[in-house]
Amino acid sequence: MCIDMKFHFLEAICSFFVVGLGQIIKGEGKKGVVLLLIFYFALPAAVYLSLQLNAYFFLTTLGLAIIFGIILWTYSIGDALLKK
Repeated sequence: MCIDMKFHFLEAICSFFVVGLGQIIKGEGKKGVVLLLIFYFALPAAVYLSLQLNAYFFLTTLGLAIIFGIILWTYSIGDALLKK
């Protein structure tokens, strides 16, 4: 059984600089827009709203947002690079 995997380096480089752009170029526009909105809107909005509530809650939310952002960024690059 042979799995034919294609590597898309241009899309991966685009996702390295802008999260979700590789998916948009690859033809998965809906997934790319969702990644863009989560990374550039939802995560910063959650951090900003937590800043209004409590300092400890802010630090916790900031830490989780950074970790989740790195995971989302890595997923975006990996998904753009690999395509069956």
